[in-house]
Amino acid sequence: MPFIAFLGCDGSGKSTVIAGVTARLLDEGERVSTGHWRPKPFASGKSHVHSGADDPHGSSPRGNAASILKLGWLWLNWRVAWWLHLGRERRNGYLIFDRYHGDMLADPRRYRYGGPLWLAWLACRYMPQPDRVVFLDAPADVLLTRKQEVDAGALAKSRQAYLDLCATSPRFCIVDASRPIADVMHEVFFILRNCGNPNVMDFPTNNSGRS
Repeated sequence: MPFIAFLGCDGSGKSTVIAGVTARLLDEGERVSTGHWRPKPFASGKSHVHSGADDPHGSSPRGNAASILKLGWLWLNWRVAWWLHLGRERRNGYLIFDRYHGDMLADPRRYRYGGPLWLAWLACRYMPQPDRVVFLDAPADVLLTRKQEVDAGALAKSRQAYLDLCATSPRFCIVDASRPIADVMHEVFFILRNCGNPNVMDFPTNNSGRS
């Protein structure tokens, strides 16, 4: 079964999409485990998906040394959690994360990371990787109609950083989140269901949101 991670700027609808897709999978008899950003290594069973902070960019980045220590702690959490329970949960069902370690590469300010970005890239490379990463994309003006925690300039910058991240690997799928939620969920569910098929990479419509 696949490990799926969701990324998106604030207001992209991640929580709604994850909740809807999870409910549908459970209705179909699938096992689903969920998480948010950093797993808790000694947690058992399913963890809950938490919403983002009210002011995700409100705190200053940590210093270089503190950032590197936090990065090491993040790496350790992912490796130990995968060994203890996440790997098993992935084998037994769907593993779905609302944000994951790769989110720090696009939005280090959210996690107060002030260390070298090359080190963050290296650390993330050696953490467990999702089979698919779904980026829910929408223009800044659409996002601002849903949430106002981040200003338009910061949203535009974050959106571009996510799109740049998506270009680094074929594991990333870009979904147009400015459409009605039913259309977004239909496409996301198609991606999840075809995750194990390397011959099916694109949603069969002209409105897939890929760029």
